[in-house]
Amino acid sequence: MKLLFLGFCLFIALFGENVSAQKHKPSPLGGYNDVEADSEKIRELALFSLDSITQQTMSKRSLGLIRVVSAKSQVVAGINYKIKLLVCEKDSTLGENIVMDPKNCRSCDITIWEQSWLNKKNVTKVACSKPSEISSFTSVAVTKRDIHENVNLGAKISLNSNDKKVQDIVAYALLSIDRQEGSNKPHVLSKIINVSKQIVSGIIYNIELEICDNSTSEVDEKKCRICNIKVWEQAWENNKNTSEFNCYKPHKTNTDISNSGKLTTKKNNIDDRLQLKTDFENFIMTHNKIYTSLEEKSRRFRIFAANMKKVKLLQNHEQGSAIYGATQFADLTKNEFKKKYLGLDSSMTSKKTLPMAVIPQSASIPNEFDWRNHNVVTPVKNQGACGSCWAFSAIANIEGQYALKSKELLSLSEQELIDCDNLDNGCGGGLMTQAFEAVENLGGLETESDYPYEGHADRKGCQLKKSDVKVSISKAVNVSTDEEDIAKFLVKHGPLSVGVNANAMQFYMGGVSHPIHALCSPKSLDHGVAIVGYGVHKYPYLNATLPFWTIKNSWGDKWGMQGYYLLYRGDGSCGVNQMVSSAIIE
Repeated sequence: MKLLFLGFCLFIALFGENVSAQKHKPSPLGGYNDVEADSEKIRELALFSLDSITQQTMSKRSLGLIRVVSAKSQVVAGINYKIKLLVCEKDSTLGENIVMDPKNCRSCDITIWEQSWLNKKNVTKVACSKPSEISSFTSVAVTKRDIHENVNLGAKISLNSNDKKVQDIVAYALLSIDRQEGSNKPHVLSKIINVSKQIVSGIIYNIELEICDNSTSEVDEKKCRICNIKVWEQAWENNKNTSEFNCYKPHKTNTDISNSGKLTTKKNNIDDRLQLKTDFENFIMTHNKIYTSLEEKSRRFRIFAANMKKVKLLQNHEQGSAIYGATQFADLTKNEFKKKYLGLDSSMTSKKTLPMAVIPQSASIPNEFDWRNHNVVTPVKNQGACGSCWAFSAIANIEGQYALKSKELLSLSEQELIDCDNLDNGCGGGLMTQAFEAVENLGGLETESDYPYEGHADRKGCQLKKSDVKVSISKAVNVSTDEEDIAKFLVKHGPLSVGVNANAMQFYMGGVSHPIHALCSPKSLDHGVAIVGYGVHKYPYLNATLPFWTIKNSWGDKWGMQGYYLLYRGDGSCGVNQMVSSAIIE
């Protein structure tokens, strides 16, 4: 005992001061610490986030980094970075120049989650606003040289393979491989293994792909190869070319032999499980999920894992440019999601048959159109955990009709329909066509401020005050199932109420969604939304276009593309053309 006591005293004498000092030193684990904004690491992360900012802000031009304003980091099973950036739009008429015009600049708060040991990082949050700090600036062009001086020239910067810019470059690289090998049939892209870029008098993209020969209707793994290819781009000269290219057969190294003599992928399965656990913890942190017990957390993990298989299936069969992933609904079963966040009950049949709308056949319509640019669309709302999408869809349509008629945009009350519409079932579901009939029967709608949304059926019943009614409708019509006719009616008469299959929407994060019909049946409509416009997304390197509908949803502005869903236009994707209606204000 004496020896033990003497040893303890000696330890305290030698190390006690350091232990004491460390005890009072704040630990970075779990808390945010300031990081040098002009460090190479932060500049790399800032540039990495630009494509995500472009997507989330729906900017028609790509964005350039002007300055990193501040940066913080948090160590939690990886590193969470919070970065504030000043970004401005690039003017295509000026090559790579960025126009420093307050109207085209934004202050953006970015959250990036990085797990360096997995060589993985994701932009988990984007919030941009017009910065007051540049409001007094006059317009000035920032050249590509100015931008390049703010980065480490020649250093490799890892890129997210899901970013639209990366996908365009990869598509160009694939075409280059086809041309150089003289293949009669184009290769099939199996997966993007790694993409990075270097800024050297332009941008060099270093791409590693797995491609397969497309000689039959099914891809043969024996005919797959790994290809490394460099694409050099000088965007200000609208010039790109392939500077280096080589392919080789991959070696299978991660397999084990089981007792039965069959090949297994035990190591891969363990790695996948660990990755899922990491992704789930990231999901919990990103969406502030709180579970009441370890049993509930384990159950939600199992649901999350099953949903990530659905995400993979959607992504592998995606025909458009959509990105699917762990949205705020990724820990919900299909039934939970449908009950809480949808609400279109297509099993209902309206007692009143609506007349068909008259389509303006002689009218010529533009290639793209958006009612948000004409002050007839209110900000994105949030139905919460209430199956009231039918009310939000109908209200979005009526708000647009009234704004066009009166030149005044009012936010109208969904809660009035939940409480007072006897034809529908409140948070239990309903139909937009019945909602229009209910508005006629009730004599009109109050504003949101007079009859605010609660997200549940009011136990006191209908609280409608006839004296507070601001908007009434004359009738309602069914529009058409022809998408060209729908576009014509939309341009003349405003936003439209529509039903869709929301199977892909549960995991939608951005891009133009075009699921195969087997994964998004046009016959299974379960969600009410509003079409507010349409457009065409162009892929110059593929010589292809993606026409889409711009759809206003009711899950808040943190979901999707700032609360909006871009859905392929032209083949009845997800049944978007099957239930289209509109109120009429005469």
